[in-house]
Amino acid sequence: MQSAPGAYLLELPPSLLQQILAICEPVQLARCACTCTHLNKASTECSAWARHCSARWSTWASSRWFDLQERGAWKILYAARHEVDLRTSQLVSQLVWPIGRYQRVAELEEIGYDSLDELRRLAVKQGPLLVGTRYWAKQALTSVLSHLQAASMRLLVHAGNADNGWDKPETGALMVAQAHYPLVDVFAISSYLDDLAAECRARIAASGAHTDLERLAVLNQLMFSPPAGGRSEISAASDDTPRQAELPYPMSAWTWEKHEAAAAWMVVPTGEAGLGLQGDNENYYDPSNSLLPFVLAQKKGIPISLAIVHAAVGRRAGLPIEFVGMPMHFMNKLCSHNSQDERFIDVFAGGRILDRELVKVMMRQNDIPFSDARLQAVGFAEVYTRMCGNLVNIYSHSRNASRQRIMLDMLLAIAPGNVEYRIRRAQVAVNRDDYDTAIDDYQHIAAAAESEVAVPGILFPPSAVVQARLQAVVAMKEAWLQQCHEQTRRPSSGTVRFKVGDVIRHKRYHYRGVIYGWDPECKAEEEWMQQMRIDQLPGGRHQPYYHVLVDHRDRPFQSTYVAQENIVRPNSPNASGSSSSMGTDFESEVQDIWAHRNLVAPHWEHSLEVQHPDIGEYFEGIEPEGSCYKVNAFLNYCYPEDWIAAI
Repeated sequence: MQSAPGAYLLELPPSLLQQILAICEPVQLARCACTCTHLNKASTECSAWARHCSARWSTWASSRWFDLQERGAWKILYAARHEVDLRTSQLVSQLVWPIGRYQRVAELEEIGYDSLDELRRLAVKQGPLLVGTRYWAKQALTSVLSHLQAASMRLLVHAGNADNGWDKPETGALMVAQAHYPLVDVFAISSYLDDLAAECRARIAASGAHTDLERLAVLNQLMFSPPAGGRSEISAASDDTPRQAELPYPMSAWTWEKHEAAAAWMVVPTGEAGLGLQGDNENYYDPSNSLLPFVLAQKKGIPISLAIVHAAVGRRAGLPIEFVGMPMHFMNKLCSHNSQDERFIDVFAGGRILDRELVKVMMRQNDIPFSDARLQAVGFAEVYTRMCGNLVNIYSHSRNASRQRIMLDMLLAIAPGNVEYRIRRAQVAVNRDDYDTAIDDYQHIAAAAESEVAVPGILFPPSAVVQARLQAVVAMKEAWLQQCHEQTRRPSSGTVRFKVGDVIRHKRYHYRGVIYGWDPECKAEEEWMQQMRIDQLPGGRHQPYYHVLVDHRDRPFQSTYVAQENIVRPNSPNASGSSSSMGTDFESEVQDIWAHRNLVAPHWEHSLEVQHPDIGEYFEGIEPEGSCYKVNAFLNYCYPEDWIAAI
């Protein structure tokens, strides 16, 4: 009688069976375990599970996982973490739906560190129809990490100690950076600062410096002297992202995730060469000037970020450096043990060393009233509050609500009783349709104001004002919920010629874009219609209007509301000539637009792909040979008949 397939495994010696199972993949081991009791026991005891766990996950924060590791229950551990990954992936796929989005984000934040490995995998997963997956995974990863970093910031400023390394000046600043860019390797940057400090100590020993002032001169030479070969900057030409804080979507010249050549800038200067750190007067309000990884890479920053780098290296090298947070400026101070003379270091001016009298002169020149209190050392809480506050103001100016929210969460972690921060977070939450957070914040303010315990130094707005705002937010939430359930049907007259997902080109301005919404007639505010003079168009306001995400290579980071008569398909000729003749003129116009912003224009390709940071919010992607973008589930719900038009 012939044996059943695979039955010979039961006849093998246990040691040989384990060697065979050790080279199996997790799916194969799981299938093997489902065959019989004997193979189930053998696969459970297989040593390969430990290897698979280490290969798949790098984050182990839960004590539950440590207990399973100590027991050697690697198969149980793998299965449990796999379930967490499945739930994480499921939550990410549901983020396309506005209703309940922030509840799902909250659940991901509750999963916390255990969700990070799967979110990172999804954030870099490649495929033409995975644009949406990558977008929402990055959104979730940023939310989870900013939540975790805010919790860490709370511990840092309220219970930090040297045992966990939180006595280092850069710790909180790197939390701020990682909340912006989840893939930043903060441990590598801390190690780089360690290496710089080791070089500083070696130079101090070689120079024979005995006093703190002499050691400070060595530190400043390392920090601010030009590097070997002169100063150089990371070019923006290799990336399409503008480095302009005033743009609607402020980002740096290169995104951290794309910058892989860390070794190119993580180099310790030798000899008499320095890092070449300098103040960035030209792009002072660029957010990257506040983020330590960018400051170290681009060798530019603002006073507070340069001061943190200077103090991080100096303290490691044994110098007693403190922070001085004077109004409109930020400096470091040397609290010398060898002399009664204190010294102030203007890091934004190349490490210029000042005594108290020179600081008084500088303050008078800048119309800053002098007082001894303004030259006192400040702690980490004040430093990180100021850094986060700077970024909130920058993002408020550039209308970047998501980044504002990250920094306001950080500020409330440092100062949870601050009413101003909580009100601003509520306002930002409303702008992001996160009405539950706004309602919670206003209710928190109202409850704190009505409590009998007075908090010194905190002024609450009138109760009537808070209640009015609370009622307004509740009404806005109800209107928004109703709007989310609305569906737009195509008119039977056939007047709407385009659909969501279509790639178009503007007839007059020639920019390309993709349609993510439309109205049968113009639904903009009357003031906007008068300003744009749409009634002077042949079709006026009584024609379809389209919401368009503009390719940022044509116009950096814009979305427009365009009349139907002003758009054509990319390969269609317009009134001014053929599409082929239009290409040269269009590329020249793009060059002029970017040159006007003092930026390097990217290479423009004639294809249907549209590059915009919000593409993934509405679309799953576009096939290599496809003619339009594939909408996500929510956009398909909003325009249910557009998919019929595509057939």
